[in-house]
Amino acid sequence: MKPTRKLSWFLLLVCAGLLSATPVFSAPAHAGTFSNVNKKTKGDFSIETRADGAYLVFSKAFKTKSAPDLKIYLSTLPAVDVNKKNATRDVLLAELRSRKGAQEYKIPADVDLNSIKSVVIYCKEYSVFWAAGDL
Repeated sequence: MKPTRKLSWFLLLVCAGLLSATPVFSAPAHAGTFSNVNKKTKGDFSIETRADGAYLVFSKAFKTKSAPDLKIYLSTLPAVDVNKKNATRDVLLAELRSRKGAQEYKIPADVDLNSIKSVVIYCKEYSVFWAAGDL
């Protein structure tokens, strides 16, 4: 008995690795909003797990004041405890690409996401704490 055409395609996709039980994208593992704000910043963010790793994703509603050398850090501290003295103590993720709108940053594989409590924005050039939000 010959397999049906649908079954043949299914088997072909499974063999090619295009169909698997592992999802390519999962719902955000952690999400938050900027709450400890020194400089006007608003918007939501999340950490999303994908087939190629974890990403920090800012919503299209993200917006902050303009400044040179804004950096994004992942902190082991809750947002309420982040300040100028400790904002840069943990993981430097990236330079902020844009002061507004949706954007995403790949998180290095060696970062323990379970230890990260907040996302921090910091102006490195002038040593100014910008904003933080809990995950």
